[in-house]
Amino acid sequence: MKFFPLLVLLISVGHGAVAQTSECSTVPKASDRLACYDRVTPLTAAQSPKPKSTRSPAAASTLPPTQGQVVDMLAVENSKLDARLKTICRGC
Repeated sequence: MKFFPLLVLLISVGHGAVAQTSECSTVPKASDRLACYDRVTPLTAAQSPKPKSTRSPAAASTLPPTQGQVVDMLAVENSKLDARLKTICRGC
């Protein structure tokens, strides 16, 4: 009995989520269609182009580590953990 009102609520709320078609899908040329979609959808802060800055040598130290450095750091941590685990008495 409680299932029916919940079902009606979900159907009525979900009805608004139907996708809307835009006039951009009817544009035949791909570059013009992309330009149309760009005009319709505004850029968000995450998508906005960021200005390129020149990096100084001092800023190079604040760069995130490369994948090779991360792998090396993980290898060091793994060897430390292995050494600690080997000291545990398993058959005492």
